[in-house]
Amino acid sequence: MKVRAFVLSACVLLPASAVAASDAVNEDWVLKAKETHSFSFTLPASTPVRVDLTPISHADKGVTMRIVPAEDFDACRGAAQGQCRSRGEFDGFAVRSFSHTGTLPPGRWTFFVTNSENILERATVHVHLVFNP
Repeated sequence: MKVRAFVLSACVLLPASAVAASDAVNEDWVLKAKETHSFSFTLPASTPVRVDLTPISHADKGVTMRIVPAEDFDACRGAAQGQCRSRGEFDGFAVRSFSHTGTLPPGRWTFFVTNSENILERATVHVHLVFNP
């Protein structure tokens, strides 16, 4: 019983940076021309986040990818009027590939990819989003 108490207290006392990395998304996204695919998540505290985007097919002209506050998602993708407060370090316009690690503050966020450059073919990209990399 003493061992369990120690393990529990160690888990509570470890800083967030010591928490193991977890894959939020690790999959291929297939996007029609001008189509957007998104993933929303909530961070309870400031968290390091790594985004890797790799082209697979018909993405040689690039795609648009961003992380934005969830409430700004519609405005950022042009589906509504309003404010678009994106995280500049996670903005990629006409990117062929992307790899970056940065820290996001607590809140509700949306990561999205739009096939913005290829108007004739479906683009396939591999998306890997990791918390606490």
